[in-house]
Amino acid sequence: MDTVKVCDLDFVYISFKEPNKEENWADLKNKVPWAKRVDGVVGFDSAHKAAAELAETDFFISVDGDNIIDEGFLLESLDFSLTNPTAVHRWRAINSVNGLIYGNGGIVGWPKDTCLNMKTHENSVTEENQVDFCWGVPHENLYNTYSKTIIHSTPQQAFVAGYREGVKMSLDRGKAIPAGNFKRKMWPSNLRKLAIWMSVGADIQNGKYAMLGARTGCYDTVLNDTDILKVSNLDDMESVFQQHTKDIDIDQQLMMYGESIRQRLDIPVAEYDNYESEFFKYAMATHKNKGVQTRERE
Repeated sequence: MDTVKVCDLDFVYISFKEPNKEENWADLKNKVPWAKRVDGVVGFDSAHKAAAELAETDFFISVDGDNIIDEGFLLESLDFSLTNPTAVHRWRAINSVNGLIYGNGGIVGWPKDTCLNMKTHENSVTEENQVDFCWGVPHENLYNTYSKTIIHSTPQQAFVAGYREGVKMSLDRGKAIPAGNFKRKMWPSNLRKLAIWMSVGADIQNGKYAMLGARTGCYDTVLNDTDILKVSNLDDMESVFQQHTKDIDIDQQLMMYGESIRQRLDIPVAEYDNYESEFFKYAMATHKNKGVQTRERE
């Protein structure tokens, strides 16, 4: 299988408790009538293995329950002489709250054998693979953007999305980055993304909850020695949301965490209002797709 048309591949929609999952499933079925679905499987590793079992093609495409795809992706063809055919192929997505464009929430291409044999999240046997796929599974991180991740349908959805990224970006191979080395040890591109998660989104409904989630996720990981494995259990994340948001003034909470993070981690967290958030996204560099298998750093 050197070259294959995307429209000849199986698509598997993986949903759990996303509040917009039925709306997004209807959108995907309209664009990809042959799409299959895995719904309600507990555990990230287990859900993706269920998707691989359902797929009938050796390489399949997964779409998350909060994702809206660009049907232009269906017109592409993949040439596996250009990328590692045994690696996970991860395309970028546009974030609905802060406008960031990177792999979080994007369309993913999976070799079936790689997916079925991986051990991540709840099935991990190593610490570094407990909270993400990226350390223990070979990846091709690709430049193009073919979807939008819609994470702000409810306050809880927005908070959980922000919290999980706040945690994951504060880790180095599955371990919390020490506060004293935080800025020095983080990849500059990840530090920039984390600062934007924490600062931008007040112009979007529930966007402040995503910002608060990112701030508390980073704070809990680096400064509060919290159990980071909670991010791999969406039921646990519901409790984290309630713990951090019950009976709060969200603007006061944002300010409190922002001030602590600025002082203790020296991260340039901004207190943007809705107009400043809107302007920041307007001024971001315009993304233009290249080749479908162009790598992020090429």
